[in-house]
Formats: sequence, C-alpha cells, structure tokens
Amino acid sequence: MPSQSDLRYSFEALVGKAEFEVVSFELREGISAPFELELKLISFENDIDFGHLLDKPVLFTILDGERPVRYVHGLVSSFSQGESGFYRTYYHALVEPQLARARLRSNWRIFQHKTVPQILELMLKRQGIDQYELRTSMDHQVREFCVQAGETDLAFIARLAAEEGFVYRFAHSEKLHKLIITDRLQSLGLISHGAVKADHDDEDFGDDDEPVGPDSVLYQANSGGDQAIPCLQRLRYSEQVRTARQVQRDHTFTHPAYRQEHRAAGPFLEHQSKDYEYFDYPGRYKRDAVGKPFTENRITALRHDVRIAEVQGDDVRLQPGLSFTLTGHPRDDLNAHWRVNTVTHKGHQFTSLQEEA
Repeated sequence: MPSQSDLRYSFEALVGKAEFEVVSFELREGISAPFELELKLISFENDIDFGHLLDKPVLFTILDGERPVRYVHGLVSSFSQGESGFYRTYYHALVEPQLARARLRSNWRIFQHKTVPQILELMLKRQGIDQYELRTSMDHQVREFCVQAGETDLAFIARLAAEEGFVYRFAHSEKLHKLIITDRLQSLGLISHGAVKADHDDEDFGDDDEPVGPDSVLYQANSGGDQAIPCLQRLRYSEQVRTARQVQRDHTFTHPAYRQEHRAAGPFLEHQSKDYEYFDYPGRYKRDAVGKPFTENRITALRHDVRIAEVQGDDVRLQPGLSFTLTGHPRDDLNAHWRVNTVTHKGHQFTSLQEEA
C-alpha cells in the first residue's frame, strides 16, 4: 500500500470553469449533524465569479497516489477572496450539505394524522432534497397533530428524529451526497460501506498481504515517520456515570385512571449504581405504543456517552455512523467493535505553494 505521504487533495467547482488547488482543509462531521468542510484554496485567477460558487455544488477529493479514497460533495455556503501573491490568489470556502439550508427557513405549521417518517419526507421535499434514503425497522404511530412552532426546519427535523430514535449520516460520491436516515443505528453500516471502490478491488479482495481487514482499524501507538498503512496512534478510553433509568408518565381523558407509566433501564450499568432515575411528566403521549419507544429513546440519549474513546490517527475511512473493529491495542477488551460519533479530518498540501515560495 502507498505510504501516507502520497495522500493529496483536490477541489473541483462543478459549475463554471474556475480551477483551484487545495492548500489546507478541515472537515468536521458527526452523526445527525450537517458536516462542515473549510478549505483554504489557491488559484491563478484573481477575479473568480462568486456566482459560480456560492450555493453551487463542489467536490472535494482525498487521493492516495492517483486513487480516490474519499469524496466530499456539498454546496458552498461561504466564499471569500484573500491576498494575492506573485502569481496566485488565496480563497477560502465553507462547504455544507443541502440539509444545512434547512437552518435558513422557519415556519408555523400543523401536521395532522401523519407518522414521523411521513413528516420527515415532507420536510425534505420542502428543502428540495430528493437524494435521501429513509429506513424504518419498526412501526411509527400516527400523530393526531404535530406542530412546528416557529422552529427552523432543521431544528424541527432534529426534534422529531430524536423523539422517535432516527439518526442520519451522509454518503458521498463524485456526483452527489445522499442523506441516509434510519431508526436503527446499526443499519448505518461499516466503514467499508463508505469506501470509494476501485476498479481492481474485486481482484485484490482477501489479499493475504493486507495487514487489516476492510472493516478493521489498526492501533499502533509507536508508529513514527511515514508509516506504510493508516492507523490510530492515540486512544483515550473513558467511562462516565449517567442516569440509570428513565420513567415517564402521562394520562388521557379517555382512560383517566390509567397511569400511562413506562420505564427503561440503560445498558452498561455494571460499573455504577442503578438508582439514578430520571422522571418526566407529562410524557407527551396517549398510548403505550408511543410511550414505550419514547422512554427507550430518552434513556439512550441520556446515556449516549457512557463509554467513549477519543482517538487520533490518519485513517481517512473513519466517518460518523460507520463502525469498525479495532485491532492491535494492548488492552484486549478495547479490541472491540466501535462506531464513529464525531470526527475531524485535517490536511495540508504545501506543494500547492511552491510557485509562491
């Protein structure tokens, strides 16, 4: 496999003919959050038309030698021109997904007799988003009415998704980015699902020379210099004491004597007391079929960071929502299955500045 010094970066405006080279970038991503890609660019043109970039699609590519290993497709949210050097001019761009535009709209609306998946689809259509995949693994009850009370469209989407256990991530290709929404975290996939497939991948699959599998990530704390394979060099594991169980209660005039109480205990309680209880009233539901999953989703949110690992490395395959198996750590129980929650990728490309030296 090529050494990590072979990584390089490209940026392409998909509207117009402006050409750029990447000086540096920072990509911030998280589960159920619009990504943010900040780029420092350089170009021989000192009068680029902002109209060909703002709110227009662009493509950022990470290449290993000549092979693309990661695409980031999105829309330009901010673009600025900086100083000019001997031959070229500096520019800065912020790239976000189409979903981020939902922050720019707000409304007061009532949705009647619809499920949350149906409401989410209506909201996505309002944004003009047609590249999405909505996966459901359970029944979602019809809501008599659901109110968007002056929230931004993105805040409303986030609230509904959280209440019914939906999460999302983005899948990128050369031509588009797709929104993947699911009510089952495990269905977001493995890191191999986010990889860019090369023409010869089928021939090389299962090669005995590969040090790790397609869904494994290597931990190598003592790696130095220009290592031959991507790996994690630092890992800090921590556990936190959090609420142990969630209790919610409500009532309805149709059955006033029924308490509508639901309880849910969280996972991984062996290292803390089980007595920490969070009580909510009213639970904002009228039926057991709604109250039970509401309560389960609530305890999942309260305990989302009970066990976390903060890592540092250079494996560009890590994307939010995708899972992997860690290998090579000296503590055996950490060589387990992990899922990426948030990640920041940074890179510099000094060769693009040679003519300005």
